[in-house]
Amino acid sequence: MPVRWNLLVAGAVASWGFVSVIVAGVDIAGYALVFWRCLFAAAAIPFLAWALGRADRLALRRHRARTVVLGLLLALHWALFFETVKRSSVAVAILTVYTAPIFLAVLAPLFLPERRSRVGLVALTISAPGLVLIALGGEAGGKGVDPVAIATGIGAALLYAVIVIAQKDTLRSVSPFAIAFWQYVTAAVALAPALLAADRALPQGAEWGYLVLMGSVLTATVGVVYLLCLRNVTAQAAGLLGYVEPVSASVLAWAILGQTIGWQVALGGAAVLAGGALVVRYAESERAALEAPELAGAVRIGE
Repeated sequence: MPVRWNLLVAGAVASWGFVSVIVAGVDIAGYALVFWRCLFAAAAIPFLAWALGRADRLALRRHRARTVVLGLLLALHWALFFETVKRSSVAVAILTVYTAPIFLAVLAPLFLPERRSRVGLVALTISAPGLVLIALGGEAGGKGVDPVAIATGIGAALLYAVIVIAQKDTLRSVSPFAIAFWQYVTAAVALAPALLAADRALPQGAEWGYLVLMGSVLTATVGVVYLLCLRNVTAQAAGLLGYVEPVSASVLAWAILGQTIGWQVALGGAAVLAGGALVVRYAESERAALEAPELAGAVRIGE
């Protein structure tokens, strides 16, 4: 039973590979993309909650200030990620932003009732070199390394670790629907003024459909599933399974955009997936030793 939560996290993260494909095909400012993503996600979640009979779970009765801060951090995380890509290359963004599992391995045991995961550390030693290979395979034609890009990428990674830790702690007493909805509302409101400075902030034609898909399905629906799973996996495991996203993005870019996959991406992807398989198969077997007993039970949807 516990393995299914890790599999769901891996599936959710893999689906986010589509986001990179959509971003590549929609030519508007990065922060405008984040705005529309959050706006459409916030609009979709009430319908999702109503369809599942959980409309009452949208009310935020506890941790209001923390959830608002999480929304601001999420907006800043995505903005820093897009800025990293803009200033350098996707390869540099991958190498910097996906240092987040390292931050999680260090910080999660300090702020959550988790002990450092031995399985996670083994998986990290397998997956991290694979991630470097993926980045090297995507570097051709990329821009040079900008120190500011390194700073924004590392900043995005650190923020991601903080967000995962804060979300997991908040999920102990707040519904995934409420956290997701109010995060996205906060992020959209915070980013709205920035649209005035964008060269092009409004999508055109088919771009609207891609952004609705990214917001309503990949962000709202998958985001709620991810938060539900985060209640049932360790923060360290969730962070390591995040390495599946760049593998998924590379494969989807090959299948949909016709981009080539070199030997570095293939070999690196195999290493990342091997590390992810370790997490899926064995991380939950040590979960009872990593988390306090009161957090070990499965949680029903909408609780």
